Amino acid sequence: MPTSGPGITDVKLLFAKSGNRCAFPKCKAPMALDDTLVGEVCHIKGARPGSARFDPHQSASHRHHRDNLILMCPTHHTVIDDDENSYTVERLLQLKREHEASATSVTEDEVSRIAVSLQQNVSSVGQTGGLSAHTVHAKTITVNTAAPPGSALNQRQIQAVENLWQILQRFSSEFSMVVFVDTILLPQEMNAYFIGADDMPLMDSILEFQNPQIAITKMANAGGNEAARERPFVSQRLWSIYFVIQAVYGRTALLLTNSFKEEQYKNWRNDSGCDQLLRAILPGHAVEHLKAMEAAGLRSAVDYLEDQFLTEAGMRKAQLA
Repeated sequence: MPTSGPGITDVKLLFAKSGNRCAFPKCKAPMALDDTLVGEVCHIKGARPGSARFDPHQSASHRHHRDNLILMCPTHHTVIDDDENSYTVERLLQLKREHEASATSVTEDEVSRIAVSLQQNVSSVGQTGGLSAHTVHAKTITVNTAAPPGSALNQRQIQAVENLWQILQRFSSEFSMVVFVDTILLPQEMNAYFIGADDMPLMDSILEFQNPQIAITKMANAGGNEAARERPFVSQRLWSIYFVIQAVYGRTALLLTNSFKEEQYKNWRNDSGCDQLLRAILPGHAVEHLKAMEAAGLRSAVDYLEDQFLTEAGMRKAQLA
């Protein structure tokens, strides 16, 4: 068995037992949408020193064996990675057992089509740096230009990608409550608040969005006004992905402002603007899946868009275990 990562047989069995679904309780997110890979292979005991739940006494072969692997969507990969105390080895093993015991069957054709992609796109839990830690390391970036490696222009291109990524992470912080309420509450619950049928104290966390200028202020606080200076140094697609992520944050915030104004919830899932933005980067079937999620759809949409950003920048492989 290879020790540098999971073998194809292990990954096939892992995917077959997953039912093409995230193993986190009640999560229905798929690991693959047709030929589009959206899930991640996570190590229960970390893949390397510094990873969550890393066991220095575990052999390399056992570390990458299917018994130490679990499939999760990017959102819940982040959840278990950021809360090691709550998501212990024992708890994750129990989640894995319960999920595999109740999962629906996956066809052999689907297993064969998806397993190779999963094996090549292993994203282990608990990595230091990279996507899990929301940072970018310049030495891992490949910029799609003809600038010679190490040249002044190439270094500026690398810096531009890092700058845009940092702005995106500040957007995530500035608009965190927009994403949070969409993750916690169902559309009908949010609508009950806006029409005055339910007080729902949790929604007080977004009262600042009554101000029609708040989205613009948050964009500026995150550094969005400075992003344009990086545009000449990145590829057109990378800039497009950045723009769409920024616009999704801004538009969903604006919809909350309009919800206060009109006293009814303006659901981003029904908004043609959000639909067009997402379809500019993501395949149509993926967008439809996101819109069908009653909770955490916005969080998943941002995760998928950020993954596209990292892939376009050439950083995705650098994070794989």
